[in-house]
Amino acid sequence: MAEQSIERFIRSCMKECVDDNVSALAENSAEAGKRAVKLLKQKSKVRTGAYKKGWKADVTTDETGTECTVHNRRYQLTHLLENGHKITNQTGEYYGDVPGDGVIAEVADQVAREFADMGGDGR
Repeated sequence: MAEQSIERFIRSCMKECVDDNVSALAENSAEAGKRAVKLLKQKSKVRTGAYKKGWKADVTTDETGTECTVHNRRYQLTHLLENGHKITNQTGEYYGDVPGDGVIAEVADQVAREFADMGGDGR
């Protein structure tokens, strides 16, 4: 009988520990997402301002884990600016290439390093 109560106690302590870690991970993911959005808004190219203002971060938690996705509402432009593109007119005449700026990859690397350095306590 005493073994069952000890087993229940240990199981409840482990569940509490896991729940605390999951909530800390969700908070750290949200902070990393906010940091990435802030950096992307600072470093993004500005023409009309819609691209720069379009950055958002979504944090989802389910049974498989916690995930933070940073995206832009102008997703087509995001691909072109990150990877570069050819310049053509409506008739298909080629004018040259525009190199990609690599801002997203740079910010992703920086935020990933910061997230790894946070550890479990978020500091």
